[in-house]
Amino acid sequence: MSENKLLRIGFVGLGDRGRTALRLLLSIPGTAATTLCDLSAANVQQAQELATANGNNAAVRCAAGPNAYLTACHAEDVDLVYICTDWLSHVPIAVEAMRSGKDVAVEVPAATTLVDIELLVSTARTTGRQCMLLENVCFEQQLMDAVASISAGAIGEIVHAEGSYYHDLGDRWAPWRLELNSRQRGDLYPTHEMGPICQALGIGRTDSLQTLVCMDSAALMGPKVYETVMHAAAPDFQNGDHTTTLIRTARGRTILLKHDVLTQQPYERQLTFIGTQGRITLNDEGRPSHEQMSLAMNRRLVHCLRTGEPWDITLEDLATWCAVVPLSRLSVERGFAPVEFPNNNYKLRMTNNK
Repeated sequence: MSENKLLRIGFVGLGDRGRTALRLLLSIPGTAATTLCDLSAANVQQAQELATANGNNAAVRCAAGPNAYLTACHAEDVDLVYICTDWLSHVPIAVEAMRSGKDVAVEVPAATTLVDIELLVSTARTTGRQCMLLENVCFEQQLMDAVASISAGAIGEIVHAEGSYYHDLGDRWAPWRLELNSRQRGDLYPTHEMGPICQALGIGRTDSLQTLVCMDSAALMGPKVYETVMHAAAPDFQNGDHTTTLIRTARGRTILLKHDVLTQQPYERQLTFIGTQGRITLNDEGRPSHEQMSLAMNRRLVHCLRTGEPWDITLEDLATWCAVVPLSRLSVERGFAPVEFPNNNYKLRMTNNK
């Protein structure tokens, strides 16, 4: 689209995350919200009031209910469908939008099964539309600086990288996110670590992910958190309190991921890169950078769509980073066995596509 043309956005999912995205995008010149969709009519109303208060320069179409997303997907005055819904609904919304001629920006993880990852990739390629992963951590300034430094050889050849995601869910994401944790094992939310690590290691460019092994702890806190938040018992709670994933690349580098959203500890993201000539460690203990990196991401998103520049996270990146979710689950279900990453053509064929 032309640099001077208004970017018309249809928002699907208007909870806290979606309304924040709406406010941030409307602060960027050349954007307008033309469609607002959510399961909840109350969320839509709050978003409509927010759009008006933030100077939205377009008439807004609103829709609420299970099929509200179709309004954004089929509207003629929408260029981009911006998806901030629960994880399991990302793929059907994104696929419908792309098949309807819209570009898509989708929150992480974009897909949680190998079948759905393949569907996203094939739909984007068939329709010629963009499917852009909204991994905001990749746009945090300290991480961008670190990735650039590592890529330039500041600590020599990288031999190992580690990433941790600790987040006491409490009742913030209930019920859907806690419900998913109660039904699935494995690392359910790896892209905050995988994004910067893969960019620094050149995954998908000069190296590729090869083998994954995942192991989880017992689910001790999960049932207690579930009972407290959901006011119901969860005797068969699946997600371990702490999940550890180890990955080896084709060039022999290793990646360690740690995921814990159930024990009572403060929010923390930590990344460590170990090279032949040094080490870089980055730590975010909940400092107020979340909105800053989201704003930087959205500014870049708008710039790329208006100028035609390629999005910083490729379709292959989306497939690779999100594949950790189903592969880690598969490894755990097979008794913590090694599983292979899909081939480099991203056809994502496996004997078990859970």
